[in-house]
Amino acid sequence: MDIVQIAVIGIIGMILSLILKKENSGMSVIIGIVVGIIIFMGVLPKIEAVIQMLYKIVSKSEVDIKYIDVILKIIGISYISQFASQVCSDAGEGAIASKIEFAGKVIIIVISAPVLMGLIEMILNLMP
Repeated sequence: MDIVQIAVIGIIGMILSLILKKENSGMSVIIGIVVGIIIFMGVLPKIEAVIQMLYKIVSKSEVDIKYIDVILKIIGISYISQFASQVCSDAGEGAIASKIEFAGKVIIIVISAPVLMGLIEMILNLMP
């Protein structure tokens, strides 16, 4: 799916959402979620291609694959928490949106902690 298709889907979803918002605000939120999922599913193959390219590059280098896995998990958590937060904001639930963002940040810290510890240990081993 290219950007023109994504833009058209987004604009059509926005128009439908605006039309239905006056009559049925719940349906407007559902349209926003569905359009978001359609767009995400459309760009998923492109994301998979980038991930495969990263794994090819890492396999040719001496970088441990676990570091790339952590980075990809962090990126995934960021995207998912941002998407969920935006959906909640669109539905007028700003408080829930901020809690989702906070939870995403906490999970990122937890996932990255072993990598940070490994980096600190490596720095300490280099010091005389």
